[in-house]
Amino acid sequence: MSKRSSPTGRLPTSFYGSRRRNVLFAAARSFTRHAVRGARRALGFAVDLLLPRVCLACQAPARRELSLCPDCHRLLEPPPGGAAGGGGGRLEGCDAVFWLWAYRPPIDQVILGLKHRRLDYLGRHIAAEAVAALGIELRRAELIVPMPMHWRRRLVRGRNHAESIARPLAARLGRPFRSVLRRRTLGHPQVGRNRRQRLANLDVVFHCHTPDDVHDRVVLLVDDVVTTGATAGRAARCLRAAGAAEVIVFVPARTPDRAAASSAIVTD
Repeated sequence: MSKRSSPTGRLPTSFYGSRRRNVLFAAARSFTRHAVRGARRALGFAVDLLLPRVCLACQAPARRELSLCPDCHRLLEPPPGGAAGGGGGRLEGCDAVFWLWAYRPPIDQVILGLKHRRLDYLGRHIAAEAVAALGIELRRAELIVPMPMHWRRRLVRGRNHAESIARPLAARLGRPFRSVLRRRTLGHPQVGRNRRQRLANLDVVFHCHTPDDVHDRVVLLVDDVVTTGATAGRAARCLRAAGAAEVIVFVPARTPDRAAASSAIVTD
């Protein structure tokens, strides 16, 4: 068989150069990648020294975790019973839902900072807190999937904030990350709607474009806040219809039940 008709579709070996050259090229690429990561860490450390973080909730000097000061960090309200994740609650369409805090001040400012101020480092902080508190439960997952954002909304915001949590979470859990869901409809804004209005606003349609990725797998669906759970439930049912064996949900915060009826949380 001629070199041009290689069955693997690759170019002839002679095109790539000698094996020694290839090894040197791979080593240089690996060194460059690690050097860039090291430079980013050093730059972040320098910025923290020159420009100390301020608390997202009260503007006092903040520690690194979640960019909250120690006093505000102590105000974070755990789920009922004090156990992270509330013992593993349930949403319609989902097998389990885990969360870290009730959606009250000051965690609301952390979520809004991640969502609207492009503070993507907060996603890494949330992932670290999630693994520390819920590592056993979340490691059941075989695939990490972010809640999708409609392309128009993503175009405006520039990125999907759920991915900012899901990617570092997948890395810490040692699980693959896949954006397998697409949001086909934009939906109406949920700002200012009460629980009944949110439940009536169910014109959200999802599509799993790579069902082979989720087939017979336990999927962890990651979002920022759960209020009524209607959107998460629809996404979970889409994953189950695509062949997922189980769908569990993780969000950093969940709206307290007693406040859900009059909630005006900024969610998708």
